[in-house]
Amino acid sequence: MLGRSAAAALLGVLMLAACPGTARAAPVRSADESGGRTWTSIENDGYELKGHFMDGITYLSTVLDNQIAQLKAKRAAMTTDTKDWDLAMKEVSDSRSLLTSRIGELSKADTPEAWTNARDQVGEAWKRSQAAIDKMGQTVTSG
Repeated sequence: MLGRSAAAALLGVLMLAACPGTARAAPVRSADESGGRTWTSIENDGYELKGHFMDGITYLSTVLDNQIAQLKAKRAAMTTDTKDWDLAMKEVSDSRSLLTSRIGELSKADTPEAWTNARDQVGEAWKRSQAAIDKMGQTVTSG
């Protein structure tokens, strides 16, 4: 079940899709608007809290997917000057793939040491994805 923030973000994407002539998408919501579930709330979870961490990163992955959906909706409305946008969007996609891969590696960690290492790699991937999303906000395009 989606939280209120994720549901609101999804609703914004659906409303935009219903209005294809709209050149502007709603602003991409920050993961910090996730109802208290942020990277900083899980980044130090140890092996004994792996269930809490997995719940948190699963939620943040949903937030990232919603951010990507909003960006894709905005791109669909663009008609010109899309080269910079598409290049920046490739980094978003690559960072999403990396996060997915690192989460898969994390689920295999079976010792506290392996967990800590894998958790930190997930953190690097999460931060990369958010930096890529932030960069999208700075991409200048016309639609």
